[in-house]
Amino acid sequence: MIYYSKKNIKKNKKIKIIFAGTPNFASAHLHALLISRHQVVAVLTKPDSYFSRNKKKIFSPVKTLAQQNCIPVFQPITLNNTEIQNILKKLNADIMLVVAYGIILPENILNLFPLGCINIHASLLPRWRGPAPIQWAILNGDKKTGISIIKMDKGIDTGKILYSTSCSISLNDTYSSLEKKLIKIGIQTILIVLNQYFLNTYKYTIQDNISVTYANKIKKEQGKLNWNNHAIKLERSIRAFNPWPTAFFIIHNKLIKVWEANVIYNSNKKKAGEIILANKNGIQINTKNGILNITKLQISGKKIMSVLDFLNSKKEWFVPGKVLN
Repeated sequence: MIYYSKKNIKKNKKIKIIFAGTPNFASAHLHALLISRHQVVAVLTKPDSYFSRNKKKIFSPVKTLAQQNCIPVFQPITLNNTEIQNILKKLNADIMLVVAYGIILPENILNLFPLGCINIHASLLPRWRGPAPIQWAILNGDKKTGISIIKMDKGIDTGKILYSTSCSISLNDTYSSLEKKLIKIGIQTILIVLNQYFLNTYKYTIQDNISVTYANKIKKEQGKLNWNNHAIKLERSIRAFNPWPTAFFIIHNKLIKVWEANVIYNSNKKKAGEIILANKNGIQINTKNGILNITKLQISGKKIMSVLDFLNSKKEWFVPGKVLN
């Protein structure tokens, strides 16, 4: 158990925060801090990306929100240089809060602030350390996940746990719906932890390294449905990759995104990838174990459609007996 001295934070003093984050999950937490009693003095976010077609800049959700609130924004490629470290030091912040930032913090940054650096992580650590905890919880069929707030150290999500709280994962949860649940409890949790700093009542729990699992970064090609997998695994990937990278398959040289499906448990001698049936109730495709029944899909670049609407124009694509790669 470790406690900071009360001299570091006086009662009723605003905590001066540097916020580091990039995607929507992070911007929701930044918004909560901006309307709290605390003061966000600067924001770190990843460098802008670009649309491939017209090379138009894409700002991260965190940058957009920070600019709307006139918060200084810094976008270094790396934090491992003295220039950015000196800039951050001059801000005289009490603490850095990190939420899905996407850039590793060197030890010099971790030791820069009186209250150190705290990370809000979307899993029940030590389960699903790494950059994609929400997706991997769904892919694995976990029944619950949660939010962990840790005092950061030089490892990847290895720090001591300040606070954690759980939430259930339903059989219908997608990445988007589960993210919304975690944002809600994450906002509540970080404000509790900051209040504990005021009162100097927080304590640490050391992570159990025996129970570690790692959530590797999701790659776009992982969205391709492999019919040699079990149907239940494919259905989970459809939910885990909604909205990105989106599960898909190829037919008639067209990429078809799959947005919704269910599993039919039916033993048969059909080939993996063989189309069994296509009607208003779904497109049934055989897998290694079970049938994947697709109910909502999309030709890449077109609108998302129900299976009924899709088959009205493309039914000839899904002839029973045809085998998909």
